[in-house]
Amino acid sequence: MSTPSQDRTVRTSRALTRRGFIAAGGASAVVLLAACSSTPAAAPTTAPAAATSAPAATAAPAATATPAPTVQPVAISTAVPATATPAAAASAGGTTNAWGKALPPDAAPANKQVTIGFNNSEGANYKAQDFYESVYARAPDADLFNIPLTRIDNDFNIHPGHASKWDVSKDGLTWTFTLKPGYKWTDGNDVTANDWVQTFRYSADPKHAWDFTWYWQGVIKNYTEATKGTVPTSQIGVRQGEDPQTLIFETEQPVPYMPAQLLYSWPLSAAGLEKYSSGVYNTNPSTSISFGPYKLQEWSPDKRVVVVPNTLYKGDLVPNIEQIIGNIYKGGSQFLRFQAGEIDGAEVFAPDIKAAQADPKMKDFHLYVNPQDFRVYYAFFDVTAKPWDNVKVRQAFAHAVDRDSIIKGILAPLALPAYGALMPGYPSSIQDPLKPLTNFDPAKAKQLLADAGYPGGKGFPAVTFYIRGNGPPTDPAVTQALAAGWKQVLGVQVNLQNLDQPSFMTKLNAKPTQIPFGWISYGMDYFDASNMLGVWKGGGRHNWNNKQYDDLLAKAGPELNQDTRNSLYADAQKLLTGDAMSIFVYFQLHGYYYQPFYKGSALDKDKYGYDGLEWPGFGTATYDLPSTYIANNVDQWRHAAPA
Repeated sequence: MSTPSQDRTVRTSRALTRRGFIAAGGASAVVLLAACSSTPAAAPTTAPAAATSAPAATAAPAATATPAPTVQPVAISTAVPATATPAAAASAGGTTNAWGKALPPDAAPANKQVTIGFNNSEGANYKAQDFYESVYARAPDADLFNIPLTRIDNDFNIHPGHASKWDVSKDGLTWTFTLKPGYKWTDGNDVTANDWVQTFRYSADPKHAWDFTWYWQGVIKNYTEATKGTVPTSQIGVRQGEDPQTLIFETEQPVPYMPAQLLYSWPLSAAGLEKYSSGVYNTNPSTSISFGPYKLQEWSPDKRVVVVPNTLYKGDLVPNIEQIIGNIYKGGSQFLRFQAGEIDGAEVFAPDIKAAQADPKMKDFHLYVNPQDFRVYYAFFDVTAKPWDNVKVRQAFAHAVDRDSIIKGILAPLALPAYGALMPGYPSSIQDPLKPLTNFDPAKAKQLLADAGYPGGKGFPAVTFYIRGNGPPTDPAVTQALAAGWKQVLGVQVNLQNLDQPSFMTKLNAKPTQIPFGWISYGMDYFDASNMLGVWKGGGRHNWNNKQYDDLLAKAGPELNQDTRNSLYADAQKLLTGDAMSIFVYFQLHGYYYQPFYKGSALDKDKYGYDGLEWPGFGTATYDLPSTYIANNVDQWRHAAPA
C-alpha cells in the first residue's frame, strides 16, 4: 500500500489510504482470532526492524537503520516459518474441513469455522475485488482469492509466495521468478506467467486508469511511458520467460527491494481479462475466477461480502476458517458491536481501551498492539499559496505542536511522537537529528511568526484546516488539539473542515491542489525508505517539488551500499522536516481485541514484542491463514448468527 492502503488488519473502520489498500484487501482486513490473556499487552518501546528482501532471511535486530539486501542471486528457502504452523497439532481422528484439512483438537466444528467482521463504508466506494482493478475502491476481504509472488512473516522477512524462487542479474536490472507448477484457476485454466504479464499490462493501460500506477512508475521498465500512452503496454518490462512458469521483470534501475514490492502482486486471470475486458468480473460470484484458497460467494456493496472455500486449492496456505463474512455498515462503533458479540474482533483506540477495562466481561481480554504499516499522521501545506509559501510561517506552526500532550491526553498507549516521516525501526530512520527542527518550542514559534510579519498573530488570515474523513475516531480530538495549540501559542485562527475521503483526495490531487492546509496519514507499502520518503517527491502527493530532496532520493534508491543509502536518506529527512512542508505529529500503533474463540499462532508475539495480526493483514501475503481458527467455545461468546 500510504498505498491507498486500505488500512486492513482486523476489519478496520478506517478508510483505505494509499497503502491502506494494502493492509486491508479492501476497506478492512479480517479480524482474526485470538485467545484472551489475563495480562494486557504493553506497547513495545522500540519498533521492529525492517525486513530484508531476501527470502527466508533472518531479520536484523531493531535499529535506526537496517541494511538493505545486496543485488545478487538469492538462495530461497521454501520452508514455512515456525510462526505459520497451527497453534495446536491436529489430532489423528479430528474433524476435517472443506479442504480436507484436520482441525486442531480444540477447534469448533467445520460449520462453525466462520468469522464475522466490521467494515465502515463511510467515505468508501466499493467497486472492485482485485488490487489491480482498483486499490482505493477494493471491497472488504479482498486479497484472499489469489496468491502474490512473495509473502511476509510476522518478523518482516520476505519468503516465496506463488514464486518458488527468484534471482537477479549481475547488473541488478532483470529479476527472474520461477512459479510453482500445478495450480489452476477455478475456470479450469492453468496458472501461468501470462496471468501476471496481462495483469501488469492492464494496470499500465491508460484506458484502465488504475489508481495505483505510481507504485511501479520508475521501477518497471517502460511502465511510466505506458501509463502516459507513449509506448504500448506490451513493451513494459514484464514478460514470460522460456516456459509458462518463468516470469521476468526488467527494471529502470537496480531495485534491491523488488521482492518486497511484489507482496502486491495478486494476479488477475488472463482469460478473465480477455473475456470481460476488465477485472470487474470478480465482483460477480457467477463470473469470479480465483486460484487461492477462497472464492466469492456474495458481494453486496452496501451490505456484506462473503467468501467460501475454493476446494480446488491444494497449496501451502490451506486455512482452517471456512467462511469469512464482512458485514458493511455506514458509521457506528466497531467497538460497541464487538462488546455486544456481533463481530469477532475490533480495532480499538484509547477511549475504547478505557471502556474495555471498565467492562467486567472484558477485564481479562488481552490488548494486542503492533505498528501495522508504520503509519505517520501529519499536517501539510500548499507551499505555493499564501501564507504557507513563507517557510518561517510553516516552521512556526511546527514548533507550536505539543506532541507529548496530544499523545498523553488522547492517543496513549497507541502512538509515538513523530519528528519525521520514518518510525523508529523503519529502514534508514533517524530521530534525534530531527527533534530540534520541529520540537515543541512556543518561544521559538512566536519569534518565527513575528519574523514572518505576523507578531502575536496580528494580520494573519483565518485559515481552514481540511481533514480527510474516515480516519481514526481520535482524529476530531487530535485536530481540535492542534487548532487550539496554534491559537494559544501563535494567536491565529484555524477553522476545521471535514471532507469525505473521495472529496478530500480529489481536491488534494488536483493540479494545482485545492487543499492549502490539511491533515492526512501515510503508511508504507514495502520495507524501504524509498517508499515512505517518496511521498514527498516532486510531482507526487504534495507540491513541495524540492529539487535537492528529489536528487537525494534519486541517488539513494539504486545505491547498493547501505551506509551510503542511510546517509543520503538522513539528509533527505533533515531537509523534509526542516523545511516544514509537513508537520509530523505522531506514529500510530494499532490496538486490537479479539473474541476468546479466536486462536492461532499468528497472534503470538513476534521477535520485537508486537502481537496480533500484523501488516498486511489476514490474506495470502502472510502466513496467517494456516494458523488461525475458531475454538470450540464460540457459542459462549458469539451473539450474532454467522449466516
